[in-house]
Amino acid sequence: MNLRMLFVLLLPAVLIACDGNDPLQPAAGAGEALTAEKGTAMNLGVPAETRAEVIRFSDMEVVEGARAGLLREADAVRTRTHTTELPHRDVVTLWWVIFNNPEECEHGAGQMACGEMDLFDGPDGPTGVEPSCVYADGSIVGKNRTARYHDRLTMGEVRDSCIDHFVGAFEEVEGKDYGLTNPAGAEIHLVMRSHGPLIPGRVPEQRSTFAGGCEEFLPPGVEELAPGECSDLQFAVFLAPDS
Repeated sequence: MNLRMLFVLLLPAVLIACDGNDPLQPAAGAGEALTAEKGTAMNLGVPAETRAEVIRFSDMEVVEGARAGLLREADAVRTRTHTTELPHRDVVTLWWVIFNNPEECEHGAGQMACGEMDLFDGPDGPTGVEPSCVYADGSIVGKNRTARYHDRLTMGEVRDSCIDHFVGAFEEVEGKDYGLTNPAGAEIHLVMRSHGPLIPGRVPEQRSTFAGGCEEFLPPGVEELAPGECSDLQFAVFLAPDS
């Protein structure tokens, strides 16, 4: 199985858009999400929070009433994300997808410098991007179909990684997770991933690991999942400052 087919079948949880669209590239009408209010303003020396729209993978449209926020600190990044239109009783996790050196990326689309292939090292070795894909937070979706996520990721912090998962599981994949190394200049994507309906006895695993409860990896945007099925549902994008 070649690397491209491997990504199509087994890496929907990162940045692959469905129905042949470019990764994380919104259709007409969703462009506002990538022109987020840039958090470069300063208030008494305190960085402002950047805000971005949340977009569904299923149709690349903005999720009404949802909002993702990002605060860049000297040695960390922080998010406060609220979203809706999630499946009731699904376990949904939030993931940091970080491209620490976006100027080294080669697979971006639209306004983004970086895309899925920039998460992994090529055949000639490290690309210099220093990518990371690590756990942020998890939630069980209630009757109101909403979820709130809060997290602060510091430089050098080690967490469950989707990159480590694929490198460990498939010999075709090369690379490593670098964690957060450039909070001020990284391009950052947030991905909301469903681990399907809660499975008694496995909820802690579903809420805190990349493959928790996942027996089958489905393409992004599949919202009606059976137990054991996983799919990415929504995402938000924060471009590097001044990009």
